[in-house]
Amino acid sequence: MAKIYCKCLLGCFLALLPSLVLAQTDWMQMHVSQGGYPWAFPIPTRNVTGVTVSDDHQTVIVGTEDQRTIEVPYLRAGYATANWAVGLDSITVEDSLADWGRDKYKVFAIHVTTEDGAEITSKENYIPCFVSVDTRGQYPQLGVSGRIRGRGNSTWEWYEKKPYRIKFDTGNKLLGIAKNKDWVLLANWRDVTKVMNTYCSLAADYMGLPFTTPIRFAELFINGEYRGLYQVAEQVEVGKNRVDIDEEQGILLTLDADDGPNLSPNSGDNFWSAVYRLPVCVKYPKDLTREQLDSIKADFARLEQAISYGSYSAADSLMDLPSFIAMLQLQELAYNVELEAPRSLFLFRDKGGKWTWGPAWDWDAGFDFSWSDMYTGHTYFRSYQTSLLGTDPYKRTGSRGGLNHFFSDLFQNRKFTEQFKTQWASYADSLFLKPWAETQLYINGLDDAIRLSDGSYTSPQGREDKRWPISGFTPSNERLKMKKWLKNRLTYINSLIDVIPLPEEREDPDIPDLPTSYKISGTITKAYTMQQSGGYSQNFKVEIDKDEVAALLGTDASELTPATLALVPLNADGSEGSNTAAGTYGAWFDDDGNTTNFNSGYPYVYLESNDLFSWHCGCHPNNSWSCDDCTVTMQYRHAATASAVNVRVSFSIQGGWWW
Repeated sequence: MAKIYCKCLLGCFLALLPSLVLAQTDWMQMHVSQGGYPWAFPIPTRNVTGVTVSDDHQTVIVGTEDQRTIEVPYLRAGYATANWAVGLDSITVEDSLADWGRDKYKVFAIHVTTEDGAEITSKENYIPCFVSVDTRGQYPQLGVSGRIRGRGNSTWEWYEKKPYRIKFDTGNKLLGIAKNKDWVLLANWRDVTKVMNTYCSLAADYMGLPFTTPIRFAELFINGEYRGLYQVAEQVEVGKNRVDIDEEQGILLTLDADDGPNLSPNSGDNFWSAVYRLPVCVKYPKDLTREQLDSIKADFARLEQAISYGSYSAADSLMDLPSFIAMLQLQELAYNVELEAPRSLFLFRDKGGKWTWGPAWDWDAGFDFSWSDMYTGHTYFRSYQTSLLGTDPYKRTGSRGGLNHFFSDLFQNRKFTEQFKTQWASYADSLFLKPWAETQLYINGLDDAIRLSDGSYTSPQGREDKRWPISGFTPSNERLKMKKWLKNRLTYINSLIDVIPLPEEREDPDIPDLPTSYKISGTITKAYTMQQSGGYSQNFKVEIDKDEVAALLGTDASELTPATLALVPLNADGSEGSNTAAGTYGAWFDDDGNTTNFNSGYPYVYLESNDLFSWHCGCHPNNSWSCDDCTVTMQYRHAATASAVNVRVSFSIQGGWWW
């Protein structure tokens, strides 16, 4: 081992020995100590001629034979907090790499230095950076150039502690996780336990859901500033070490309101699904052609048709049913209400394969989070007796009445329902014990104290709590609540699944192809007076007579179910609009009768519902005025008869100011 620089030799050492010529081994191990916190990384030595330290003692400079320099910055001058000293204690170099412990449960350190010290303010635009990773002797260290930006939706917009996405310039392993360029740093700010994502990822893996991200924790430093405790995760994407499917014919989708056509109307890679009006985004392939997008939409519609008709054989031929069941059961276990939106639901199809669910992702909306204080709150684990699916999923008896029928219509089939019960029984008894036992090992790592330069010991969790104090909550108490909640939750779900009714046995029905066009077989007109002062909440509903719709479609009212009847909004010219309201069916409309987005358009009135024949309505109190009139159109589509019925609703706004 050769010592290059030591604090006590600050002046004379550098003057006498500005660089050190290294033995030409394959790798050398450089160790930097600052404020008692070690940081180490490997440097390839095949063409290294020497190592120096910058004049301000803030950068290690590695010289190479081709006269390039590799600058490895660490804590910047001017930054200091208690127990985090400024400046360099020592640098040492070893001629070979150390043996590694490979303890993934420890908490590591990631140092990010951005170009010119730039702050990360965007989740769209990357900025150049250098990343050094201290693995605490468990894995080979890492120093690599790359780019960094923000990530997330609500977590980026609402919270001071930000999540990030890092893209290395070259593929590298990170903390023992398989080589890739793209990595995610999850802030987990809302989750005081820090392990809700951990438990759910471990449970997903135990239940057999594919491509679940490995779990690591690290303390993050950006330009020398301690940013807190982060979870390191893989970016969900297609690749050899990620979602490993055929690069020519593989498909990766997400069902996500944020990435879908409502909130991302201009992205060009999303669509409303044909039967259930789900917001679908195509994550792979990239750079979609119109033909590819239409083909994927048609393929997904065939799956929807199989589900809507309750055909086990058709659904089984198109979708990996065990992964679908595991996904539903994990969402129920965590009480992840974003299944209702939906958000962060990934599924893929390999070449020649079936639609398969995974990777499992994003759980901080679960565990009965209190949405009343969603911008500032940390309250979870209230009632364990709430349910997404209920005791009769086909009738949607769960607590979340807006759950899309896509997730429940197969429960009309006896064989699927039996498989759902059998699969749950295969792992229910150990679904808490096994994932929680490993979760506890990660908790031990979060609480593992590290000795600092002043001789004190403090844990990564302790430093997180000091950097991001949360009044009224402690990690230890919240973890006890989480453990108790999960144990009670499993008992409760056992009781729910046990009483799900088994439908009568029947042959799988023939499934008609979705029509490419619909013949308008009639129009229903409605007229209402809406009070401007009532705003979003009017004291009436738009009620549609089911028998009248059936007569116009030429079928029986008993045949009109969410499985056979679609309801879509139309623009003023008769083209299909976007579902931009909160319900399963409906939209916001502008004053010309075109569908619009609440946040980016000029919203005027809305219709929305989770019921085909009873619709809530309202007006935008700032955009609608007395004596204004607006006519909007919803369309029923019946696949079996290839016919459609338009419902034209005229609203007159009364009671507001006008001049």
